[in-house]
Amino acid sequence: MKRRQFIEKSGLLAMGSVALSSFNLIESNLTILPKSLKKGDTVALIAPAGSVFNKKHISKIETRLKGLGFKVIKGKTLYLQDGFLAGSDEVRVTELHSFFKNKSIKAIIAMRGGWGCARILDELDYQLIKENPKILMGYSDLTSLLIDIHNKTGLITYHGPVGYSSWKEFSTFNVFKTIVDGKPFVMKNPKSHTLDLKTLTSGKAKGQLIGGNLTVITSMIGTTHEPNWKGKILFLEETGEEPYRIDRMLWQLKQAQVFKQIKGLVIGAFTKCNPDEPEKSFSLAEVLDQHFKNTSFPVYKGAVIGHLVPKFTLPIGVMAEIDADNFTISTLEPSISY
Repeated sequence: MKRRQFIEKSGLLAMGSVALSSFNLIESNLTILPKSLKKGDTVALIAPAGSVFNKKHISKIETRLKGLGFKVIKGKTLYLQDGFLAGSDEVRVTELHSFFKNKSIKAIIAMRGGWGCARILDELDYQLIKENPKILMGYSDLTSLLIDIHNKTGLITYHGPVGYSSWKEFSTFNVFKTIVDGKPFVMKNPKSHTLDLKTLTSGKAKGQLIGGNLTVITSMIGTTHEPNWKGKILFLEETGEEPYRIDRMLWQLKQAQVFKQIKGLVIGAFTKCNPDEPEKSFSLAEVLDQHFKNTSFPVYKGAVIGHLVPKFTLPIGVMAEIDADNFTISTLEPSISY
């Protein structure tokens, strides 16, 4: 073979190899809705991140789910510990894949967050997940898993309660509205949680929902797992971070041009985020005002999203409208298929 022909053919092969190896990096433009969860369906409990140190929560959520009419499968990761992780990265990936492949399982719910989901993103088989769509729900550290799976496959994922959560009436109602009923609906704080609601920038906006934990989202900036922010409605929540750290993360998002691309912002619960030494710090409210007062997009804060007892369940990837003056998030299309 002539040298030129060899180089040209080798180049094509190399390009093909790059294309194949880059499959996981390609965004999906196709939205996939998982099937609605029905009574009698099987729900799998999994620990894709941190170890479940308090095993009482396992029996508690198992009892709750069975009481709601579902069957329960418990993953072996619920009982594993590898440092702060629920087993090795390989074990957690293998279990997640096996639960997606298992046709009898209709929903996968994380027991808790902690840390560890970002460690497995590079090892996920996104094609397998795309071919076996089902409900995946959690929050906190699950943020990276939920966003990345939606980004790479188009599968709608759900930012909602984990096994450690309370699953009281308001939260359970919102779970059912999102993954059982699935028709467009309006999310509004319960009357017990209206004092923290505040409009930072007035107005309404429409876009696909995306979001989760601020720390986790910040860690995705600049990686192959960072989503396309353009035209999105972003929601953020946080826990245990001082105002200066929150300010630092918001500046990173700002300097990464995230706030120039989104259409609207909902700020959820920022629990235990007060300064240790108030006299030497801005308050959380002051930091949020500095960033989001009079922006070019509507912003409100105080939504029941994140580390608190009453919780919305938000379908990541679904079109929604926020009203920053009336403190509502309205889904504009179904969040589940039938």
